[in-house]
Amino acid sequence: MKGIIGSLRILEAVARHQSVAAGELTDPFGLPKPTVRRTLFTLDEAGWLRATRKDTTR
Repeated sequence: MKGIIGSLRILEAVARHQSVAAGELTDPFGLPKPTVRRTLFTLDEAGWLRATRKDTTR
């Protein structure tokens, strides 16, 4: 899973679960936590999702 497709799959997972931590998305997608975190931060910056707290990726 790479690039935009991976980001969209992560976005879909967040939409299904509403509140999910980066660590909870690593196993289903087989991605390292830093990759998931970067994707979540990018989606947050783009306005597609938002962190519930600024000190977390939930």
